[in-house]
Amino acid sequence: MVESLDAVSLYFRAIKDFPELSREAFNTLWHRARKGDKAAKKELVERNLRLVIPIAKKYYRPGLDFLDIIEEGNLGLMHAIDKFDPKKGFRFSTYGAYWIEQSIRRAIDEQSKTIRIPPHAWEALRRWLRQWDLLHGQLGRDPTLQEMAQKLHLSARQVKGILDAAEAARGIGSLEAPLDEDENLTIKDVISDDELYAPDRLISLFKLHDELDVALSQLPLRERQILEMRFGLNGENQTLEEVGKKLKVSRERIRQLEKRGLERLRRLAQRMGIV
Repeated sequence: MVESLDAVSLYFRAIKDFPELSREAFNTLWHRARKGDKAAKKELVERNLRLVIPIAKKYYRPGLDFLDIIEEGNLGLMHAIDKFDPKKGFRFSTYGAYWIEQSIRRAIDEQSKTIRIPPHAWEALRRWLRQWDLLHGQLGRDPTLQEMAQKLHLSARQVKGILDAAEAARGIGSLEAPLDEDENLTIKDVISDDELYAPDRLISLFKLHDELDVALSQLPLRERQILEMRFGLNGENQTLEEVGKKLKVSRERIRQLEKRGLERLRRLAQRMGIV
């Protein structure tokens, strides 16, 4: 993990040394690269690496390695350079972003199909979550690690070990892990809460951990129905108007219930350790 974070930190530093290209400079390099100039193509890639970062941040989620996402984005960038044609008149930044995003999404889809959580890891986590819920209800606040340890008849270190083991078994990297040498910048720092808890990403996280049905079952029926229709969980995505007509309520009411349902899912995701 440390090696990976060091690599990400080095990558961030490296791209700062590559200034952006003007459209004219880009076109000149592109024409050279088109004629087989490998140095020109290499420079085109290096000078556009910064395009990958915001898209990689958008698609980062627990269970994925941030550097892997960047590398997949870089492959998309190289593909975009090969396919780009300046004569069509649009900017490369827009064109490249499309292929970067496609490359990242394909890689994530493939990885999502292979991730499975060992039963023993889930059982440890479920036991902890059940006890957490009980204590939270009794105390009216989040229980401390020591309080959890006492209720579970374990040492604080053992409780932490259970959580770490469950987290490691799911392949989830820590959002608090440092990205720089001074340990001031973390992955969580470069990804906003809005990005982390975006509705599509939240749904994807539950799918990734095979917990979507469990999470939806804990929502009120109407909220669950709305989310299923809005996010195409049982078919195609439907608009607020379409859902409203089916449920015979206003568009605004559907929007309110969708927001409430998503907020419940966010809290569930936090309690289940998915984010």
